[in-house]
Amino acid sequence: MINVLKSLRNMSVKMLEILVVVLVVGLTLTVLWGVLTRYLSKMMPFIGGQAEYTDELARLLLIWVSTFGAALAFDRKAHLGVDYFVGKMHPEAARIMAVVVQLIIIALVVVVFLIGGGALAREQMPQILPTISFMTRGMVYMALPLSGLFIVLFTIENLVEVLQQPSDSLNTEAESEG
Repeated sequence: MINVLKSLRNMSVKMLEILVVVLVVGLTLTVLWGVLTRYLSKMMPFIGGQAEYTDELARLLLIWVSTFGAALAFDRKAHLGVDYFVGKMHPEAARIMAVVVQLIIIALVVVVFLIGGGALAREQMPQILPTISFMTRGMVYMALPLSGLFIVLFTIENLVEVLQQPSDSLNTEAESEG
């Protein structure tokens, strides 16, 4: 059962990595196309200006890259953290602090990403994007609850690791990362 969960997790992380790479490439190409069409329209007025959809598509892709990239950062434990004071604590106090931090992260992500982001996506679902008429604003904001789900799962995994780890190894791990 554990092996099935680990392979499912690894497959999910791999799919998330591929998604972020595709989104970054799409964002880069969209911005380049917008700049190119804006530049060409100044040289050749018959083009009619910058491609209309590029600004909105770039915004949409930036939202998705940011939220799904944040989820990947949680998987890799690459999110921001100030562990200077935790490194100075007694090992058992550091363990308690690590557990509290993970619980706070879960609570914030559930409230902001899952509940708030889900409500925002539902409310905005009927609103069609002006230049990308086959998408709604709700589809854009679905990135919040989807990435929030990944963040919660990765944080629960981190919490289990902290609880299973001996207290002495928490401080040495913080010192080696810092």
